[in-house]
Amino acid sequence: MSPRTEQQQQSAREESRQRILASALALFSRLGYERTSVRMIAGEAGISQGLLYNYFAGKDDVLKALFERSMHDVLRSFEALHGSDPPAERLRRYIRACFAIVEENLEFWRLAYGVRAQPAVLAGLGADLPAWERTILDTLEEPFRTLGLPHPQTEARILFALIDGLSQQYARDPEHFPLREVADAVVARYRETPPP
Repeated sequence: MSPRTEQQQQSAREESRQRILASALALFSRLGYERTSVRMIAGEAGISQGLLYNYFAGKDDVLKALFERSMHDVLRSFEALHGSDPPAERLRRYIRACFAIVEENLEFWRLAYGVRAQPAVLAGLGADLPAWERTILDTLEEPFRTLGLPHPQTEARILFALIDGLSQQYARDPEHFPLREVADAVVARYRETPPP
């Protein structure tokens, strides 16, 4: 058997890292962040505790990696806000992109929503969580500013809360939540005229 290429080794490392993250998220959701140990995460991932430390410095590091993954999805949704289309059209594309990403990564978001409100998780994320939220709000303010609304910061907060809340409801009960119809209703709010 020939030795693995560098690309194969990198792929195996990334696969192990993702398995650790998925295992941690499942345990954080099921047992709570505080009650989950590094040993438990390693066991759930089917690796040794020592190997886990090759990827992450500890449980806090795993938590931050999970939230960086969620921010990766958020940043991906921001791509819809770029371009030369009118601001209302970019907002409509963004809304649809947000719901599509939650639908595409449903299991991750279902668990992430269950984990992120835990007090120990909020403490573990420290200043990172407000910084991530500020990035989201700053990005959402631009189209509202371009639309000439008097309070773009408020509109950005409303849209963020609306998408976040609806996404949580969908993730909690995807079989009964009419995601397409709800997305259409939110998009309709941003037709040619600014929201009231």
